[in-house]
Amino acid sequence: MVNLDPDIIPDVAEVDDKTLTIRWPDNHRSQFPVSWLKEMQFSNMSEDPVSTPVRQFWGNEMQHNIPKFSFADILHNDKSLHDWIEALQVHGLALIKDAPHKEGAIHEIGNRISILKTTNHGDTFQVYSKPKASNLAYTNVELGLHTDLTYYAYPPNIQLLHCIKQVQSKGGENQFCDGYKVTEDLRHIDPEVFRILTTMPIDFRNARTDSGKVYHMKHRSPTIQLFPDGRFKAISYSDSNRAPYVQIPVKDVHTIYRAMKMFNTELYKEENKIEIKLVEGEIASFDNQRVLHGRSSFTVTETSTRHIEGGYIDWDEACSRMRVIREKMRNQKPL
Repeated sequence: MVNLDPDIIPDVAEVDDKTLTIRWPDNHRSQFPVSWLKEMQFSNMSEDPVSTPVRQFWGNEMQHNIPKFSFADILHNDKSLHDWIEALQVHGLALIKDAPHKEGAIHEIGNRISILKTTNHGDTFQVYSKPKASNLAYTNVELGLHTDLTYYAYPPNIQLLHCIKQVQSKGGENQFCDGYKVTEDLRHIDPEVFRILTTMPIDFRNARTDSGKVYHMKHRSPTIQLFPDGRFKAISYSDSNRAPYVQIPVKDVHTIYRAMKMFNTELYKEENKIEIKLVEGEIASFDNQRVLHGRSSFTVTETSTRHIEGGYIDWDEACSRMRVIREKMRNQKPL
C-alpha cells in the first residue's frame, strides 16, 4: 500500500482468450489469467453463503421441529457436520442424539470443528445438581432464560449442553426462546421499548474464585444489538449476572427496567417458549447470542442427580470448517 498509486494509468492493455497483459509507464508488465479475473471480478462477486446465512425465526412451533443430528454422523461424515452447523446458523437450535453417557463428547465435537473456546470456566464445564449446593447452577431451582457470559466483551457463540445423567423426577426441562423472534416482535409492538433495548447499555459482572484464581469480569452492552443497517445481531440478557448498578442517569432507571420487564414478558409467552427434557446422551446445541436458555426446577436426591457437561465454540471456527467442507465437496479453490 505504501507504493500504491491509485491514479496510475496503463500505457497498454491487451487481452486474448487466456490472458490480460498490461504494460505500465515504467515498462513493468503484469499478466492475469482471464479465468482468475472472472472469479475475482468485483461487481459480480457472489455473497459467501457461509458468511451471510438467511436466519429463520421461530416460536413454540419449534417444539416438534427441532433439527436433529447423530453424534456419530457429525464425527465421521463431513456433510452431516456441515448441515448441523448450517442448522445452527439458520434456526439457532439443534439436537445431537446418541452421544456417549460420559464426559468428553463436547471435546470430540470441538476437535471435529477446530477448537473449543476457553473461558474462565475452562475448556468445558461440569454442572452437577446435588443437595446442599453452594452454586446456583448446581441447585435444583429454576434458572431464568438468559444468554451465557454476558460479562464478556466477546461472549461465546455456539453453546453445547450434553446430558450425561438426568434426574428421574419431574422437572429439569431445558427451556429455549428465540431472541431473534422476540426482537422482531418488539420492533413492531412497541418501537420506543425497542429503541431503549437497542441503545441503553446494561452492566454485567462476575466476581468469583475458581481453582485459586480470582476473577472480576465486567462488560456493558444493550439488551439487543443490531447491525449498522438495523438487522438483528445478538442478545445480551442475564438476570443472574446483571450488575447491581446501571450506568445511566437516574431519571432513566425506571425506563430501562420497564423495557427489560417487557422483554422478559415476551420471552415467556407461550407462543415464544419451548421446553424439552434432554435424555441421557442428548446434546442441546444453540447460538448463545441469539437463543436464550433456562431450565425448570426439579427434585434432587442422593440417588437421583443431574449431570450436564457444557462447552463453547466460536462462529469463526465453525464457519471456517463449513467453507472447507463446501470447497471439498464441490472441488472448489478457496476464494
